[in-house]
Parts: sequence; C-alpha cells; structure tokens
Amino acid sequence: MTPEKPSSRSGIGMFALIFGLTAYAFAAAAVGELLGDTSLAIQTIYYLVAGLLWIWPAKKLIYWMGGK
Repeated sequence: MTPEKPSSRSGIGMFALIFGLTAYAFAAAAVGELLGDTSLAIQTIYYLVAGLLWIWPAKKLIYWMGGK
C-alpha cells in the first residue's frame, strides 16, 4: 500500500490558516486595546467572544482541506 499524497488544498489551507489566524489575532488585540477604558465586564465578554470566534472559520477551512 502506498501512502496518499497530500493534495494542494493542504498547503493552501495551512498558509491561509496561519496567515488568517495571525491577522485575526492582531486585529482582535487592536480592538481590545480600544476597550482599555471600558469596564472589566465588557472587556471580559469581548475577549471571550473574540477568543472563540476564530473557531468557526478555521473549522470550515480544515474541513475544506480534507476534501470533503
């Protein structure tokens, strides 16, 4: 049995995932800095939502990379 050759989707997807998550992290941090003068409750809610929001597009991208 020969191992499967990775598709081009894997390389494209990994580049998109790394670039996208890096850009998202910088954008989320920049928006978070704007919330520096707000209450701790608002900051907590923002960082909770921002910390979980990236999962949905990453899941879709990983599913696409698998070719399904």
